Amino acid sequence: MCGFALLPISLLTVECALRAGPTEVILQSFDTDPGWTGRNHQPDPSLCVETVQDFGYSLTRNASGTGGRVAGEVGGRVSRSLTPASYARRIEPRTLENPLRASGRLAVTACEGGSGVLVGWFHSTSRGWRTPNSLVYRIDGDAGKFRVFFEYGTSTWKTGGGQTFEGDYQTTKDPLIPVGSTPHTWTLEYDPAGAGGAGEITFTLDGASYRAQLVPGHKEEGAIFDRFGILNQQSSGSHITIWLDDIVVGGEREDFASDPGWEGVGNRTSFRDCGIRDLHDFGYRPSSHAGGKQGEIGGRVWRVEAPNPERALSYGAPAGRLTLGDELEISGRISFRAGSADSAALIGWFNRITPIGAPPANFLGILIEGPSQVGHYFRPVLGTANDRKTIAPMGPFIRPDSKPHSFTLRYAPRGGAGHGRITVALDGEPVQLDLALEDRKGGAALESFGVLSWQRGGHHVEVYFDDLRYTVRR
Repeated sequence: MCGFALLPISLLTVECALRAGPTEVILQSFDTDPGWTGRNHQPDPSLCVETVQDFGYSLTRNASGTGGRVAGEVGGRVSRSLTPASYARRIEPRTLENPLRASGRLAVTACEGGSGVLVGWFHSTSRGWRTPNSLVYRIDGDAGKFRVFFEYGTSTWKTGGGQTFEGDYQTTKDPLIPVGSTPHTWTLEYDPAGAGGAGEITFTLDGASYRAQLVPGHKEEGAIFDRFGILNQQSSGSHITIWLDDIVVGGEREDFASDPGWEGVGNRTSFRDCGIRDLHDFGYRPSSHAGGKQGEIGGRVWRVEAPNPERALSYGAPAGRLTLGDELEISGRISFRAGSADSAALIGWFNRITPIGAPPANFLGILIEGPSQVGHYFRPVLGTANDRKTIAPMGPFIRPDSKPHSFTLRYAPRGGAGHGRITVALDGEPVQLDLALEDRKGGAALESFGVLSWQRGGHHVEVYFDDLRYTVRR
């Protein structure tokens, strides 16, 4: 029998009419290039840019102010880029269980819109936007003016923090400071016993102090810091010129009268940079990040601003005519290698005519995404033909730690309350999404299988899939 009694006759007719034969589960092992087709999945080389990093020790005194002191400071031109760059002092490892304090002087002498840099504690392996294992203040440039934020990231990619000038880190109404030769004094402190034991950060700029407590539970998640200094903001953007002087870290003073011998990583270089927002780079790869034999699909997928649907990514293969009346399944392996806060990607069945949205219409599959304070969930999602959107509120956590995982998706048309149930599992940990009657009434015309971008502004993920088994209709 096609359909079941809880559904309207008209919907049963549509679901039955779309069927043209039996379904089957096929295996795509990616031992060779599968020849899947894509839209915007490869970067246009003409849109790549030249990125310059030029910061470190300098016999200048932009941040020293007046007084005729001896020249010497650290800083220079720092560019936003997915490629890490830093200039920092090695320190004995510290954690969120240790009190931390640093102070100094700062000058921002030039900046472009969309620029940014981090100053504070981080780890030699810290990567990504809203950086894990970090406790820093962030300077964001805005065409001749700048803002200052302060933030942290745990070892599990959970983040939080505050903004200056308002005290409430949920506001975005902070003023802009003009760039120039006037230095600013700053202090960054962390008290693990503050905020009732949750941990509290205090940032002071030019004598005004602002506080933010760690999100409950984040201190227990932990973080490890083995560097103090300058770290580029690892997202695409432009450049900013900053200078630091008379830094005191843990009671030890650096006046930079001579070269301090800090460690530089990628801080004096230039290169052709294709890691630009909206330049997806996804497809077949002869690698094996997800495990198994060489050969997989993967790469970088950006979240795309809603007003720019022409920049959305799709990459996949025909799957026949499938509907919400069919039993559907996916299984395979995944490796999540990089994931900034506010980043996402989709894998599942879609329709080539409607591959755009958050989620798109005519989509059933898995969303890798989550809020900054959490990181990334691995959870089921549905977009119906009439663009009704249903997403599980949470799911198993997936970390951008490069580890391979197994995953499954099962869709049962009669599951839940009889309107359908999607069950997704990561390494055996399940989460369910029950469809409402209105979801089933909305229907879905699914005719392709693959990977899509999430159409809501944000950052990127780097993710790989292998040995995918999925349902198609012959």
